[in-house]
Amino acid sequence: MARKRALVVDDSKSARIILSRMLEKNDIEVDMAESAEQAIDYLNHHRPDAIFMDHLMSGMDGLQALKAIQE
Repeated sequence: MARKRALVVDDSKSARIILSRMLEKNDIEVDMAESAEQAIDYLNHHRPDAIFMDHLMSGMDGLQALKAIQE
């Protein structure tokens, strides 16, 4: 069975690292993005099983990114 993959999106490096470590302990592969714009670019080429996104980020926030992803 293939390992699950998650995308962690947060402008806080420490938050990305902490969540990534928690997910990796549960045998989930993790990719990271530091902005919503980077996440959207990533999603143009990859389809993770889950996305963990901060809703308060500079630039495009998580809710704006969600609308863009849904479109």
